[in-house]
Amino acid sequence: MKTLLPTTIIAMLVGCSTEPPAPRAFAQPEVARSTEKPFEVLTDAPDAILDEMASKYSSNNQEWRDAWKLDNSKSTLDGQRTIRLLEIACYADVMCHSIEYPLRVATLDYVESNLETEGVRDALKWIRESYKSDLPLDEPGDDTGQFRGMLVDSMRIRMVDFAKDLLNPEIPSQHRK
Repeated sequence: MKTLLPTTIIAMLVGCSTEPPAPRAFAQPEVARSTEKPFEVLTDAPDAILDEMASKYSSNNQEWRDAWKLDNSKSTLDGQRTIRLLEIACYADVMCHSIEYPLRVATLDYVESNLETEGVRDALKWIRESYKSDLPLDEPGDDTGQFRGMLVDSMRIRMVDFAKDLLNPEIPSQHRK
């Protein structure tokens, strides 16, 4: 108690306060961070879509890609549609679907040819920085669920790689070989 009283008196004389300092006029306001996703991601596996695509198009890869591009050119590409197309192609790739190669090449070519369309670059940047799959990615027949993490990671890694490739066209893509 004897040492506390002189310390308190010295603190008062020096101008120290036990209260937190008032905010200064030049302090930056806190920015509220949104937890909302700017884009929706697939929540259901697109197996039926992939099977329909596989049955609809020719088994010749070039004919298949040309028909796919023609079908998709009928709709405007925006950010949300970019995410959807890339997720479907990525899912086919991760799950080794029979059309994984032609779909991946056609999708990447199509998105690349539309990079200047409003929203496409923003979607690719969002994928690169924030993408997380909401797909139920379980290995077929995997009752234990031990492969789930690997498939989710594979989906995220491929989506990010696709976005990086598309945002840096001067670097040759390994995903179109």
